Amino acid sequence: MKTLLKYIIVLFTPCLLFAQNENPTEELNGTYHLLDVERAGGNKQTKAKIFEYGKFGDDNVLAVAACAKCMPAIYKYKTEYSNDLKTAVFFNDIGLYLIAYDKESFVMMMPSKKEGAEWTDFSFSNFYSKSKVKVAAMSQQKIKEYIIKISE
Repeated sequence: MKTLLKYIIVLFTPCLLFAQNENPTEELNGTYHLLDVERAGGNKQTKAKIFEYGKFGDDNVLAVAACAKCMPAIYKYKTEYSNDLKTAVFFNDIGLYLIAYDKESFVMMMPSKKEGAEWTDFSFSNFYSKSKVKVAAMSQQKIKEYIIKISE
């Protein structure tokens, strides 16, 4: 019964937990658990990533690494996208978006590069959260539904 209650809470609170138009802060820092395993350095696989928010030159960035000594991927905070979607959006140069789901979770996605494809048609997606319970309750279908919902 407790597990069922946790899943119900997780499913109905994402919009309540994240102050929609807030600028990101160091509260984003920490270890995030992944829905789907990703490659880490040396062809190893990981189910966790380390997030660190800060400034890099004039840009607000989110650095994401598979381990403390691993080379991070750098995502720039996109003010215009964040204002349009009413949630924090980060983007990196290879085309990946990190979109805040709530105060402790993100959806990562890469839009499909097919000509004429909708932004909701993506070639890659994953879910990252500080909460293992939220990760357990997430699915690829729920990620797609979330992207569709915020992009309307």
